[in-house]
Amino acid sequence: MSMDPHREYCRRQHRLLAHHLSIEAWCAGDDCILLERNHLEEFLKLERFKSTRVQWLLEDIKPWFKHTEPVYDGPEGELSSLEALYLSRVPIARKFLVRPDPINADELIAWLRSNGLRVHLLHSVSAVIPPSEEQIVTRLALLAQGLAEP
Repeated sequence: MSMDPHREYCRRQHRLLAHHLSIEAWCAGDDCILLERNHLEEFLKLERFKSTRVQWLLEDIKPWFKHTEPVYDGPEGELSSLEALYLSRVPIARKFLVRPDPINADELIAWLRSNGLRVHLLHSVSAVIPPSEEQIVTRLALLAQGLAEP
C-alpha cells in the first residue's frame, strides 16, 4: 500500500521529534514536556498549523507519549488554534490542562510541579531550541552507537 509522500515526510519528522523529546524528558527525570506552539512551528518549519497536520502530529507521537493533550487558544476542538502540547508518559488530570489566567509558561510549570506533575518546558531540558533534524539524527546515532551519553 502506497502512502502519500508528504504524509510520510511528516510522519518521519514527527517521530524524530518525539524520539528526541522522550530522551530529553527521561534524562530530566520528567514524565511530561510542555511543548509550546512556537517551538513546534520552528522545528516543523511551519508558519501556521492546519487541523490535518495537528491530527497527524498527535497520531505520530502516540508511541512515545501515550497521553498527549493539546492546549487550544481558541474554541476547544479547533486543531488549528493549537497553543501548546502536553507530551506525557502518564495520564494528566484535567485540572492541569486549563491554564490559569494570567500566567506565563514558566509560572505554569512552577504551579504544575508544585502540584506533583513532573513536567518541564522544552527550553528547560534541551540545550538546542529548536533542534534541527540534523542535530537530532546526529545525537541519536551517537547514542545508539555508545559514542555519547544521554
